[in-house]
Amino acid sequence: MRSGAILELDHVSLSYGETVVRDVSLTVEQGEILALAGESGSGKTTLLRGILGLPGTGIRLSGGGMYYDGMDLGRMGRKERSRLWGREITMIFQDPGAAFNPIRSYRKQFAELLKSHGRFYGRESFGEVRECLESLGLSDGERILASCPYELSGGMNQRIAIAAAMLLKPRLLLADEPTSALDVLTRKGVLDALLRMQKRTGTAMLFVTHDLGAAARVAGRIGIMCQGRLVECGETGRVLSQPEHPCTRSLLAAVPSPGQRMQVLPRDGQGPETVRQERGKADGRDSESGKNL
Repeated sequence: MRSGAILELDHVSLSYGETVVRDVSLTVEQGEILALAGESGSGKTTLLRGILGLPGTGIRLSGGGMYYDGMDLGRMGRKERSRLWGREITMIFQDPGAAFNPIRSYRKQFAELLKSHGRFYGRESFGEVRECLESLGLSDGERILASCPYELSGGMNQRIAIAAAMLLKPRLLLADEPTSALDVLTRKGVLDALLRMQKRTGTAMLFVTHDLGAAARVAGRIGIMCQGRLVECGETGRVLSQPEHPCTRSLLAAVPSPGQRMQVLPRDGQGPETVRQERGKADGRDSESGKNL
């Protein structure tokens, strides 16, 4: 395993009977954010779930090796692997319903979550929960804690799922489309909160998204998945401005808002950056396409 890498995938193939992810190799360094983008069905979510290793998914490691902090995940038994969940590796699911009981109050669920990982300190912990919710744009923490998931909107539940992951302060965060249910302004605030958490805790992140603007905002490197394979991986600005693989070019060509640049809001301490995309010529003029984050 490479020195400094917290996660290494070495020619990994995953299957549900038939192979879905094929021969994927990548590393995530400690404290790094690596984005994974690709069309629906390209294997991104399957890869995250295979790394996490929850039972009942039907995902089988059919080739290669997966290593977390030098440990061979493929050789671990279920009990040994379950010890990593939460404190070491946490996942934000695209569907927050996968993380919560819909008819149990959030107060009880946060208490149970934190107790199970040795992080519950009574009122102090609920204060931390409310503070985390507020950082994600949810200011009415007491009402949220008294509510059940079925009583709140999908966007609110998704932000609460992000809060739960942040509170555990994992070493590796697997984020599956964590902002997909949010509007543009809320998405920006949530990404800012994730970045602050990542800087504060040094959490490494594998960030799956369809939003190339979000990927450019949060990730230093990006990988492109296509038909179960990792077809391109490199520094985010280079991959999005000088794509080499046809799948990468197709993803960029599908970004809406013709005639605009895909603008990436600056990170703290950095100037603004834009990712340009060639769209050929229209009516005798060069055109660009992009998406405002």
